[in-house]
Amino acid sequence: MSIDISRQAPPPANRSDAPQQEVARSYDVEITWLEAVVEALEALGQFNTSITQPYGSGAPFLHVVGHGGTRLAETIRVRRVTEDDSVRGVWSWEEDVAGKGDPVEAAKAIHRVTCPRM
Repeated sequence: MSIDISRQAPPPANRSDAPQQEVARSYDVEITWLEAVVEALEALGQFNTSITQPYGSGAPFLHVVGHGGTRLAETIRVRRVTEDDSVRGVWSWEEDVAGKGDPVEAAKAIHRVTCPRM
């Protein structure tokens, strides 16, 4: 499985994208964390993943689809913790993903949600 970072809606040809490059770079920590989660998910197996960074807003997110019988999906966003500038994963329902920012623990939690054992 490969890590696919896509950026949506490229800028028009007549506009400078220098400010957008700065926005993209400001999310390097978030992208690195999401890539670490993808790596941990790959070790667990049973997933399709994609990291997307929408053009303009810049905030990257991870979309995960489990290969279980129900093929459950989840979108994980990232938030910065103001006290120490660390990052945490955030579920689509706005709760922090388990693990307090540890990508391996976050991957285990994502696994439990997208590939539940019934």
